[in-house]
Amino acid sequence: MNIENIREFNRYYARILGVFDYNVFDTDYTLVEARIIGEIGRNQNITANQICEYLQMDKGYLSRILKKLEKQNVIRKVQNHQDKRYQYLQLTIQGNEIFHDLEKASNDKVYELFSKLSYEDILKVEKAMKDIKNILQQVVKER
Repeated sequence: MNIENIREFNRYYARILGVFDYNVFDTDYTLVEARIIGEIGRNQNITANQICEYLQMDKGYLSRILKKLEKQNVIRKVQNHQDKRYQYLQLTIQGNEIFHDLEKASNDKVYELFSKLSYEDILKVEKAMKDIKNILQQVVKER
């Protein structure tokens, strides 16, 4: 196994998607914040622990980000009616707008990249990505 080839590809793909830009898609949100907003937007009643597990984040770091997003009226915490120990995270109306803007910008970025390729090359890349995901799912826990 040539680890450097794998790491080089990861760096290459991250760079072309612009994931290391401090503010994602010219918004006020970092990549980590955008990922958290995305997870909350795509998963009804997700908990902070579930986000920690899925994104493999430190609980303290996530807690600071959630406090910031709550203060900015992007998210709200909702008490679980059956078990008061749990709080669900939900997007506010403003948070939903931000989520949809981030999703559109992300889709536009991928479309811009892939629109320069032939249909056959797009199919090859999609197949390669599916193959990579299927292989890695053998060792990486999927949510």
